[in-house]
Amino acid sequence: MTPPTLVTAAELKQLLDGPNPPRLIDVRQPEEWTGPLGHIAGAELIPLGTVPASLDRVQGEAREIVSICKMGGRATQAAQLWAQQGLNVRILSGGMTAWNAAQLPTTRDP
Repeated sequence: MTPPTLVTAAELKQLLDGPNPPRLIDVRQPEEWTGPLGHIAGAELIPLGTVPASLDRVQGEAREIVSICKMGGRATQAAQLWAQQGLNVRILSGGMTAWNAAQLPTTRDP
């Protein structure tokens, strides 16, 4: 198992603009998804409490997964679980707080 590593907001933006963008999974709650911090366009919402029951949604994913939450704590928990499944996972360092601080684009669409 390769332990999850961190990716900065700026690095993630470069990856998203590149030829092989990672799969973004946001593990916050639905009200956070559409809340003040918003979320990254193209991300999917799998709240942390549902991650173990949602393993089939990520099983066999060939792309790198970037786990996202508000600050990084919940994203780390989810990333460790996915890494145990043999998936290639990184964690957005500082979460959506850092993404917003870097003034990168967000959406609040449900």
